Amino acid sequence: MPPLLRTSATLLTAAMLLAVSLLLAGCAPEEKTMLLPQPSSSQSETESKAAATDYTVKKIYTYSYDTLSDLGKSAFLSGCGENEIHILSLNGQGTEEILECRQVDYRYGFYDSAGDFREILNGWEDWGSLPGGETEEDLYIDKLLPSPDGRQLLIYIRSAFRDRLTVWLYTLGVPQPLLLYDGADGLTGSFSPDGRWVTFDAIGACTGLSPFIPIYDCSQASSRAAGEGAYWWVADTASRLLMPDRVLYKADLTQVGEDVDCWVWDARLLSGSEGPRLMSLLREGEDLLCLMESPAPPDLEIRPDASLFSEESAPAHGSAFTKWYLSGYERTPYPLYRYSADGTAVYYLANPAKLLRTGLTDPGQEERVCAFPNPAWDFLPLPSGDILAALIQETGNGMEPGSVDEHTTEQYIQENGIPMNLQWYWEILSADLYLYPAGASEGHLLYKNLQNLISMEYDEATSRILLETCEGSDMAHRRCIILEL
Repeated sequence: MPPLLRTSATLLTAAMLLAVSLLLAGCAPEEKTMLLPQPSSSQSETESKAAATDYTVKKIYTYSYDTLSDLGKSAFLSGCGENEIHILSLNGQGTEEILECRQVDYRYGFYDSAGDFREILNGWEDWGSLPGGETEEDLYIDKLLPSPDGRQLLIYIRSAFRDRLTVWLYTLGVPQPLLLYDGADGLTGSFSPDGRWVTFDAIGACTGLSPFIPIYDCSQASSRAAGEGAYWWVADTASRLLMPDRVLYKADLTQVGEDVDCWVWDARLLSGSEGPRLMSLLREGEDLLCLMESPAPPDLEIRPDASLFSEESAPAHGSAFTKWYLSGYERTPYPLYRYSADGTAVYYLANPAKLLRTGLTDPGQEERVCAFPNPAWDFLPLPSGDILAALIQETGNGMEPGSVDEHTTEQYIQENGIPMNLQWYWEILSADLYLYPAGASEGHLLYKNLQNLISMEYDEATSRILLETCEGSDMAHRRCIILEL
């Protein structure tokens, strides 16, 4: 018999014997799975702890693009997938130029457009709602404030035709922006860190003698009706604002005392389990800082036909203002502070090289977090308790103060402006980025020769750091540096 036929016969015989044996045994073949032994809990904890304390930068990527120079932050990790960042970038030229949101794979430079804010640069004259006889040529952008994920924009548009502002809320994918305010000048806005809430007037400048701050739910912006009946008129300033979803009291400066000069330096929205919170940074006298949390009015019904901004309908001030003095504050060019991820604590620079922490649930409990070897350009507290810090290495004036008085409210409250203001103040040429583990006195060097810093962001889920910078003094030309730990 030929070899091939012998082999086939042998295989057939083996298969028949296997089938007979299975029938005799009265069973069918089963798929077997072998479980490997699980590591002990102590081993898992050790490995997890080792991974958590690994501060090695495994890869560094960069991405360059052009954007609107009025934007503070224009690059985002919030809401992004792995190996992805979101960029607010300009596309096109001349009258065809638009601001689009890019989903960028920074490993290769590829991107998809998630939508655009086309109406920001063209299309104002098509809205049919320009009051006072303005044309598109009379309007220009005064301030831009992006949401934490870059998918919404709060835009302050000033008119050269009259001394007024209009404030619009743009939502990606919604063609018509939402008019929040039309009226007097002098406003600054804030998004909550989770992007749920926004106010165009965090310090209460638009409401005259009224004690309220209007708050809007960003998740409802695309479905809000914005007809004439949805607006409240503020008689003393001849202003109108969209009926808010919530209102909070603004900081009550009368609590300080008549003999003390006090004003609001900054105000920001936070999110709590019961809704939005407003935290105001107050300056008392020359060097005393404090935080004040504004309460919500009790049992307040918001109706379009009952304006809270009239003396008759506004309820009395509540007495639930909570204040925390930053008793360790010494002096810095600009008050630099950050809230913890859960909003229960605030970290602040007591002086340019000393970082303190104050709990907001137990007032008066301050602790020193870090004593840096060099002045801090910027810092970011991480959810783990670790601290990212950009420490200044080289300046053009030897850290001597600038000739202009730094204590100016208008300079400070410009959103996302602190790193660039400090660069001007100290003529910062370069910095190094460090990560200080919680409770450690020495940091781990992550990146050297950081220049022209605009903002920092950290993504806990993917252990990524995003550094947004600009090219020299050109705020329109940006460069992102992504560090993968």
